[in-house]
Amino acid sequence: MKGRRRFSKEFKTRGVMTFIFKSVIMAALLMAIILLSLTAGASNEKIVFLGDSLTAEADWNALFPNGNIVNHGIGGDTTIDIYNRLGYVIKDAPKRIFIMAGINDIFMGRPIEELIQTYNKIISVLITRLPNVEIYVMSILPVNFEFRGDFHNSYINSVIITTNERIKQAVNKYKRDKVKFLDIHGTFTENRTSKLNPMFTDDGVHLTPQGYLNWKQQIKPYVY
Repeated sequence: MKGRRRFSKEFKTRGVMTFIFKSVIMAALLMAIILLSLTAGASNEKIVFLGDSLTAEADWNALFPNGNIVNHGIGGDTTIDIYNRLGYVIKDAPKRIFIMAGINDIFMGRPIEELIQTYNKIISVLITRLPNVEIYVMSILPVNFEFRGDFHNSYINSVIITTNERIKQAVNKYKRDKVKFLDIHGTFTENRTSKLNPMFTDDGVHLTPQGYLNWKQQIKPYVY
């Protein structure tokens, strides 16, 4: 009788230990699944945003939380400045590069033809040094100088529109699926005008958070 009781007690003890062991294993597996789900969308492949202050002032990793984004925007940069610092971009060896540049060239009165020549040099260097990179050249955004009491919007915005068309033509000459022109200009204009929509800016050039959200929506299919 005592033997039976001892056996029953040992059996129950073993059962409890087995249950605890299985519970620990299941908890560990569940934790691993949760961690995998949290990191499933993240990528180690770098995505570069290259440009001037419009690019520099964006929090791209907040806008695209699952992307490994490097912000290579510098305020005041022209296309020449960007060309001169391509080495830093190449060093990052990104999978995708999003470029928006040219507004500062226009403000400085630089001829469109020279701007296009520099753009071609930028693209040529990138596809030569990074043969597998995807390049997305984005159109220059409109401006709205009425914020400054300056009503020369029509002239500046006409130059922007002409420049965007020339940039598009230059990009389309590359017989390569991995170089694309993204025309997002029209999504930033005020209705039936060529001016930057006031809801997207507080100084006529730079963007508000709502402006960056619009930018995000336009390029989201190409980022992920």
